[in-house]
Amino acid sequence: MGKTGRELVLERLYAAIRRANTADLLRAAMFLEWAFDVRKGCSRDRARARQAQAYAWRKNVDAPARW
Repeated sequence: MGKTGRELVLERLYAAIRRANTADLLRAAMFLEWAFDVRKGCSRDRARARQAQAYAWRKNVDAPARW
């Protein structure tokens, strides 16, 4: 059975780590942290958009008249 995509990527990453110096590792770690934050923000934005769409119908409906 072949390796999964994740296993192949991790092998490549380990090979790069063996050849890298400390500054390279620091930049890679900072980039991965940044990418995680971007992805987290995107999912939060998508959740907000879904919620806004769920309640969008309320904008075009007249409020009931209260006497």
